[in-house]
Amino acid sequence: MSAFRASWKVRLVAFGIGIIVAAAVFGIALVISDDLRLLYLSGALLLAVAAFLLSAKAREDLIAAVLLLFASTFLFAFFVLPQTPFLWPTLLLWVAIVVWLLFRKRFARIISNRWGCDLNRGLSLVLRVPTFRCRCSAALTHVGNGAAPPFTLQPISQSPVPTRSTPGKILVLDFFATWCSPCIAELPELERVRADLQTRRDIEFVLVGTNKGGDTPERVRAFAQRRHISLPVAFDPDQTTMRAFGLSGFPNLVVIDRTGRVRLTHTGYNSSETSFRRDLTQLLQSL
Repeated sequence: MSAFRASWKVRLVAFGIGIIVAAAVFGIALVISDDLRLLYLSGALLLAVAAFLLSAKAREDLIAAVLLLFASTFLFAFFVLPQTPFLWPTLLLWVAIVVWLLFRKRFARIISNRWGCDLNRGLSLVLRVPTFRCRCSAALTHVGNGAAPPFTLQPISQSPVPTRSTPGKILVLDFFATWCSPCIAELPELERVRADLQTRRDIEFVLVGTNKGGDTPERVRAFAQRRHISLPVAFDPDQTTMRAFGLSGFPNLVVIDRTGRVRLTHTGYNSSETSFRRDLTQLLQSL
């Protein structure tokens, strides 16, 4: 009975530490920077430290591992993934770190028995952030030449709003949400791109809100007015147009050329993307 009580005491400690880690990770992301790399790196580091400290008491305890991970993974899945679904490997990274540290001796024995190698180097592979970053970056942008699906948007701003692709004109659609922090961080960059190309009357920009997350045309319009957004704003009821393009999450940027072909889709936004404005401007100038 004493061993049973001791094990659950350790598990409760793991749960409490997990809550502290989650609060620290998301607190750092909110206070210091909106750079999503800081979020998953701080989560990886803090979870690694917590798992290492717990390993003396909770070694090879699967329940303790789950309780340690619960708060961080829940908050990430609930608040971050709906906006940036391409970051789902972050959850795998965090789980891998905790499981490896709590079960590393068992894994080492298994691998040593089967392949005769030492897995103590395995953690360095899991934490190879540059590789992980490159995989995420590759998933952000898709360059293509497929035909754009037919669509019609609902204009909600007072200025003229392009509601569909027009032959002879380039159309830039940015699907966003008023509650999405990467979307909000991206907006000034889009306005700068439009300012850079203000003499190009053949290039049109539209911000597109949807009903996801409780947004309504009125809420999106008020958001645009409050932030003095100069870009035309439209609404995509029931996310019909987003689904037609095969998109989910926010923000999502779509570039349609003058012949109605989708030349670029770009998912997500990170303030560390220092070349975002330059690359988008160069692409639009080349079409």
